Amino acid sequence: MKKSRMVIKSGIELAAMVDVVFLLITYFLINSSITRNPSIKIDLPKSLSAKVDDQQNIIIHVDENNLIYINSDQVKLEELPALLKIKVKNPEEDQIVIKGDKKSSYQTIISIMDQVSQAGIVHFNLATEH
Repeated sequence: MKKSRMVIKSGIELAAMVDVVFLLITYFLINSSITRNPSIKIDLPKSLSAKVDDQQNIIIHVDENNLIYINSDQVKLEELPALLKIKVKNPEEDQIVIKGDKKSSYQTIISIMDQVSQAGIVHFNLATEH
């Protein structure tokens, strides 16, 4: 009768580690490719007291023709409250940044501010260049 011997493997299993590394690479590639809508040309007004805010915010763009965009998607003014309610997770803490071209209509910016308030969002800012 033969005795069976147990063979103890020593070493590190690399399969799980390789999976984790590929997941991390995928995560960082996807997140680094997200940009802040460089395709929408907006000439922001200038301000001496402007502050740079690095928080992740929802950005509403208004171009010189008073067209409104959220994440490169053109939207109508009337659609803003419904879209913002979907996109904003916590209306008490999340912020909206309105980037209006300096040639855009003042009325359009005020109307967007009204729509943001109707969506129940407490904090919003107007973007300027420093």
